[in-house]
Parts: sequence; structure tokens; C-alpha cells
Amino acid sequence: MKASECEGAAGAAIGSVRAAATYELVVEQIRRAIFLGRFLPGDRLPAERDLASQMAVSRTTIREAIRVLEGEGLVTVRRGAAGGLVVLEQGRPSRAEIESYMAGQGDWIDHLLDYRIANECAAAALAASRRTDRHLARLAASLQEMTAICATPEARALTANVGRFFALDAAFHLTIGEASMNPLLSQAVEDTRAAMYRPIGKVFADVEAAANDHHAAILAAIADRDADAAASWMKTHIEETRAGLHRLLPRPRRTRARSVPGKA
Repeated sequence: MKASECEGAAGAAIGSVRAAATYELVVEQIRRAIFLGRFLPGDRLPAERDLASQMAVSRTTIREAIRVLEGEGLVTVRRGAAGGLVVLEQGRPSRAEIESYMAGQGDWIDHLLDYRIANECAAAALAASRRTDRHLARLAASLQEMTAICATPEARALTANVGRFFALDAAFHLTIGEASMNPLLSQAVEDTRAAMYRPIGKVFADVEAAANDHHAAILAAIADRDADAAASWMKTHIEETRAGLHRLLPRPRRTRARSVPGKA
């Protein structure tokens, strides 16, 4: 290889760097906490001075971050004794809005689901071998609450239950990542859950009847220390999510959507 070709290859392997402003890092942390369900609609975030102290930044930086989050429709500042920085409820999308969003984001959602399968099936298998009784208790608690939300159409349609279910669902999967005892897998599960918030939040106006399917089977396999079954049920669960999202694609696009394997 010529010297010029070597230089070109080396240059292509190193990308550009953009230094992030401090307020952008604050925005990312708060946004991530909301996307993972650690703060639900109606919840108040810590006061401005407490956030500044907790995140070791200035109050000016916190104010800049809040302006961005307000612009994204994630939070609002309410005045008065009962006010503060409050997480906003996301509006219910219309069918036209859902189809428009899915038409532009369908491929990206598929990439996220592929990534979930690669990481969460591995995490579930390891969790079956490495979980503790504490992990099982947390998984069971999340499952119990999700089951209650999914019990009736009326409960699934309650606005408050939509955000609550997504938070419980995230907690269930994050606990499996933690139970894998592998920090890289645990981080991958968290990253994907945070990335899934926007797509899922934009396309579901209520909790799908099948949203809680397979959680009990996943938990049972992990409790039985059956790694193969845990991974298999996790794959089935994620593929069912994919199938549900594909059903929301505009009709001309559905014929191009990938087929979903049969259930394990």
C-alpha cells in the first residue's frame, strides 16, 4: 500500500470531535432519566439549586438545560408553592401522526430491536445463571404491577397507566441486565431502553393488550436457571414488539416489513 493510501485509511478511521457544552450533558442526563421512567408525568424534578449541586454545575447551566427540555415538551416550570420543574404528559398521537412517524422511523426502530435481541437475549441467559433472590423479587414486583395494568381495557387506556407501564417495563428489563452481572450488557440494555422511549411513546396511545406477554415466562425461566429458555422467551417477546410496531406502518410499507419468526 502506498504511503498516501495509508494516510487516507488512517484518516478515515478517526472522526471529527465536537466538544459538548455543559448544559447539553445536563439535558442528556435528565432526558435519559425521564425516558427510563425514573420520573413519570406529573413528577417534580429536584429544585434548580439541588440539581446544580447534585450535578456539580452552575445554576445558569441548569437554566439553559431546562429551556431545552421545555422546548422538547418534556418538562414545564410551574409557579407557586406546589410548582417547580414538572415532567409533562406526552400527548396521545392520532393514527395519521403514528403512520407518518413510523414511515420515517421504521428502519431505525428495526435497528433498535435487532440490537435489543443481540443484547437482551444474552443478558437473560446470563441472568438465569447469575441472578439473586433480590433480582427475582424485583422482577416479580414489576410483573405484578404490569399485570394489574393490563387486566382490563379500561386500565390499559388510562393516561396515567401508559407512562407507568413503560416505566415498569423498563425496570423489568433493566433488572435482567443487572442480573446478568455483566456491566457492558447492563449498559447496552439501558441505552436501548432510553432510545426506545421516543419511538414507543410516539406510537402507542394506550397500553397494548399483548404488552405484558412473555414477561411471566421470562421470569419463570430465570427463576428456574434455564438459560436457553430465558433467551428464547426474550427473543419471542422482542419479536412480538416488532410485529406490533409493523402493524402500525402505513399499508404500502407493510408488505416490505420483515417477517417475524414464529413463537418459541
